[in-house]
Amino acid sequence: MCIGLAQLNPLVGDLEGNSRQVLVAARQAAAAGVQVLVTPELALWGYPPRDLLLLPSVLRRQQQVLDALAQALPEDLRVLVGVVDPLGDGGDCPLHNSAALVVGGGWRVVAAKRLLPSYDVFDERRYFRPGDQPGLVEIPLAGRLLRLGVTICEDLWVDPRHLRQPTYNCDPVAELAPLAPDVMVNLSASPFAVGKQTLRRELATAAAARLGCPVVYVNQVGGNDELVFDGHSFVVDPRGNLALQLPSARPATCWVHLPLPHGPVAPPAGGPGAPRGGIQN
Repeated sequence: MCIGLAQLNPLVGDLEGNSRQVLVAARQAAAAGVQVLVTPELALWGYPPRDLLLLPSVLRRQQQVLDALAQALPEDLRVLVGVVDPLGDGGDCPLHNSAALVVGGGWRVVAAKRLLPSYDVFDERRYFRPGDQPGLVEIPLAGRLLRLGVTICEDLWVDPRHLRQPTYNCDPVAELAPLAPDVMVNLSASPFAVGKQTLRRELATAAAARLGCPVVYVNQVGGNDELVFDGHSFVVDPRGNLALQLPSARPATCWVHLPLPHGPVAPPAGGPGAPRGGIQN
């Protein structure tokens, strides 16, 4: 399997421009034979979008932008895009910070962020509701089903051996383990701090060991207000060895070949694994 990492520099609120960045990266990846492409957290919005998330008109624009992106993407490429998922239930914080799978002219939400940071520079509980299910999506690939575990940024930051920040009531990585993912991806928007690159690697290595599979970590780059995002996206194999390292401080689209496990046979096209347009919770 060839998996790609799109390390992007999104502009907060420029959904159309950010979608074009995804499309450029997707075309480059497809030309190289990439089968699955992963973008950063909230790649369509830029991080942090803050009170733009409170504007219904911008949320409606996202639907239009995603529909257009789905039509424009290379047909055989599957792209995981960081999006917002409006829940539509009228409750408090009626949004999920989510990942959408875009392929074949359609798209669907496949995972919601479980752990919402509300410390230091983060204030996600003001806008989002945490997801309550492990993120796992089965993708037909080369006649087999690829079981892709999907986590978003903070979901990776749960290993007590490496952390001193607030603890959470769930461990998204541990909850993925019984589902036996073939690969785990983490869509991230993690600001730069001294020593943070090493810590990310340690957390990904720990997750790879716990799950027994490669971990793909995709971070954004660029500066948004006072936050600077350094990129440094990477892939580690199940033993924690570095399989791919992207540069710091600049956009890049790179890819790596990972062994495709001999999983179950994929269903026919249009079956349960086929994405549809619109939002699914």
